[in-house]
Amino acid sequence: MRLFSTTTTATSIIKPPPLPFLSLPIRRSLLPLSNATTRFGGIRCRVNRAGDSAYSPLNSGSSFSDRPPTEMAPLFPGCDYQHWLIVMDKPGGEGATKQQMIDCYIQTLAKVLGSEEEAIKKIYNVSCERYFGFGCEIDEETSNKLEGLPGVLFVLPDSYVDPEYKDYGGKDLRLT
Repeated sequence: MRLFSTTTTATSIIKPPPLPFLSLPIRRSLLPLSNATTRFGGIRCRVNRAGDSAYSPLNSGSSFSDRPPTEMAPLFPGCDYQHWLIVMDKPGGEGATKQQMIDCYIQTLAKVLGSEEEAIKKIYNVSCERYFGFGCEIDEETSNKLEGLPGVLFVLPDSYVDPEYKDYGGKDLRLT
């Protein structure tokens, strides 16, 4: 990735694209998850700290709330804690084809669902370009099981791009 661009008059810094979890809501027509990750709903990240203990802002001991996320009002309309964005390291390594990446997404979800057939039914969008990951329709308990699996960076609740029409953006990419 080039960070600097030289012209005949000056040197300017080219900003890399924003990280999906820090972006403002933007509707894009890019194929599936890249659209979804730029506008995720609530935040539920677990960060591994020294000692390998899981940290969650909801379980940090602060007086914020002792209630689990599903009992709290959603941060954005359409955040139902049944649709999740699974953000991953680039699956399959450099040179992996789109199909190899999708196969990795299916295998990752199958680890918690028990079968690839069930995983295929639950995945509703994928991203194999700028950002890597997939959207899936699972309950919160199942989403918790994805945290810490190899290659999984974040497990985030998804929310509608358009709550009025219950639209998650992109194309509904059921893999079946």
